[in-house]
Amino acid sequence: MISDRGAKIAKDYDVYWFAPGGGGTIPIKQAVPSKFLINKERKIVWTYIGKDKTDRPSIEMLTTIIDEKL
Repeated sequence: MISDRGAKIAKDYDVYWFAPGGGGTIPIKQAVPSKFLINKERKIVWTYIGKDKTDRPSIEMLTTIIDEKL
């Protein structure tokens, strides 16, 4: 898990959307909550892209996926 201050990774992986900012008049880029599981060979083996800013997988889901994929 990482924090993407400045949304650099969100831009690299194209996981962002435009949302109202500046009092609702200016569209600004916001990162979509996303999870990527990367194996030792540096391959993405699982991806979760949220539907909105509150959509995140549960801890139980994450630990199950990690156990299954790694």
